[in-house]
Amino acid sequence: MKFLCKILIIIVLLISPAAAVTFDVLVLPADLLTEKENYYNFNEMSEIISTDIINNFNNSNGKIKSPALNEVRAKLNQNKDLKTLTLKALDNYYHTNKIDYDAFKKIGTDFSCKSVLIISSYVRTNKNSLKRGVWEVLEVSSGFDISYPYRLETSIVLLDTVNNLVMWSNNYSIKLGTNNNLFKADSYPQAQEWLEKLRLYSETIVAPGATQNITLRFFPKAIRPIETKVEGNTGGALKFDRIIPPPPRQKDKTNEEFYGDMIYGI
Repeated sequence: MKFLCKILIIIVLLISPAAAVTFDVLVLPADLLTEKENYYNFNEMSEIISTDIINNFNNSNGKIKSPALNEVRAKLNQNKDLKTLTLKALDNYYHTNKIDYDAFKKIGTDFSCKSVLIISSYVRTNKNSLKRGVWEVLEVSSGFDISYPYRLETSIVLLDTVNNLVMWSNNYSIKLGTNNNLFKADSYPQAQEWLEKLRLYSETIVAPGATQNITLRFFPKAIRPIETKVEGNTGGALKFDRIIPPPPRQKDKTNEEFYGDMIYGI
């Protein structure tokens, strides 16, 4: 009996360390420190997507943990230098797609996280490549009765701040508006309808896809591939084209291996 107990203890000791592995990921939306100035007082898309991904992480049975955005803001507000560094690094990535590895290493270390997830979401038109917030575009198009083919684009990058490399990255893109390219709201209830559709974009496309692929990077053997099939327009007036263009590559890292977006089931 004693021999059997010893065997069981050894088995538990061998298995428990692997089962107890947890990865801490700091999620940073590009608009984390931006003042909310839109008329509707809605969160920007990068925040909405970040919140969904954080919730997915914290519901992963201890595999991945991530501090909530309000906790991140609170800590940054207590450290002026860290807040300035974070604002500068996120703003630089948003406008240039360049990653300041030293800055994100420092930020991750202060949050006891060895991995940092950067999320940037913005709207472009076929008229120019200017990046604008989704609610800013909705206000302008509503006020001036403008109808352009708008696209909401989301860029997500997972950084290994210990080795200063990109573990995974991907871009997501959807068309905003009706079949006539109308993206407007003449009242608050209409704006609320757009908000719900954009939340659906996050909850059903971006957040689950990103969460599963990030989990794959940390636990490749714990995930089995599943087939997915998307047919037609699943988003009503908000068209879910499921177009996933390749992420931008840095000129000085042309040989870097790319881990594209794949849908996996945990």
